[in-house]
Amino acid sequence: MLSYSDKHIGEIYIMSEYCWLPAIRIRGYRPFRDLLFTFKMLEVIVGANGSGKTSLFEFLKFLRDAFTTDIPPEIIADSMGQRIFHSPGPDKLFWNVEINLKKKISLYYQGEIVGPLGSPKVSFERVVTKKSSADDAQNIYTYLDFRDSKGLVRDPDDGDFLRKEWRLGKDNRLGLGAITDANLSTLYSIREYIRGWRFYNPFNFNLEKIRRPVAITQSPILDEDAGNLGVVLFYLMTEYPEAFADLKSLIQFAVPGFKSMTVKARGGLNEVLVFWEEDNVETELTLADLGAGTLRFIAWASLCVLPDPPSLICIDDPSIGLHPRTLAILAGLFEKAADKTQVLLTTHSSYFLTQFDLDNIAILKKVNGQSVYINAKNSKNLMENLKKIGIERLEHLHRTDELEALT
Repeated sequence: MLSYSDKHIGEIYIMSEYCWLPAIRIRGYRPFRDLLFTFKMLEVIVGANGSGKTSLFEFLKFLRDAFTTDIPPEIIADSMGQRIFHSPGPDKLFWNVEINLKKKISLYYQGEIVGPLGSPKVSFERVVTKKSSADDAQNIYTYLDFRDSKGLVRDPDDGDFLRKEWRLGKDNRLGLGAITDANLSTLYSIREYIRGWRFYNPFNFNLEKIRRPVAITQSPILDEDAGNLGVVLFYLMTEYPEAFADLKSLIQFAVPGFKSMTVKARGGLNEVLVFWEEDNVETELTLADLGAGTLRFIAWASLCVLPDPPSLICIDDPSIGLHPRTLAILAGLFEKAADKTQVLLTTHSSYFLTQFDLDNIAILKKVNGQSVYINAKNSKNLMENLKKIGIERLEHLHRTDELEALT
């Protein structure tokens, strides 16, 4: 019998289960003149079109991708002709990412890229400990400090505890992405944590690929186009049968007539295919027989029940194409996933929004040409109005754009 363990070559990439992203400041990027985002383990972000939701995920993805490839001339791949730097302002973008590392210390990963487009370069990059108070400046520890593609790295966990001088050789390359020495354990952990971020958009799902037999590969994490959904399901079925049973129970609630699901060896060498059973249907079905909405729900549910999920999950409008009855189930899945990893969502669905607690909702809006970010519970005006009219009016406020106006 084919099993995941038999054909899985190499070590499973386990994401850092303790790292998370409390905040990021972005300055000079698209609609973000100088904006601080603060996040919980689950954050649901709403806002009108053009408010900056996609730009936030785009920037986080840029950081992730820049750890494995040089920064392209247009900075954001495939964005040629678009305005990347905030206008008005200089051709310069800055970030300050706060990372809570293994629940022990908080670090800042900072960097700056200067233009012009066509020949961008990294002017500086550093990783330092976060100050716990105004008097703590003396105790800041610098793990990485690069300027103009050269600098130093060091780590207290490194046995030698030595400063190591580095030259990157290119001014469009991030130094943290070049840390492959596991002895530099803190820097290496941050690098692997950021490399583990995943970004999903239902419009980018490769439905044709999902419906075909798929080869077992090294990574059980759901690909960003969901094309390896069959592999993820096979991994759950063979390695985590309890999680697979939970997944089937969830599908039963969401999809009328669903009976069962299994994954079998089919197609070419080491390929598997997902089979599906429905009430009153004698023929065994496959994912090729399912609609786009059902496939999307299975993908989101599989991602959420994974025992070893990505280190950060960002999903742009997961409710697209789903029946309203599934949205409460989906919200519960994301809440459950947030016990294991951090989940950032955007949505335009007013009903989906109401499935979450106000603690987990944030609003993005445009004011005078720049984005403003507000956590719902931090808006005194919004909270006072909801107290008067009732939390059940949240759906109406969002649908009529009053939610943004009240914040």
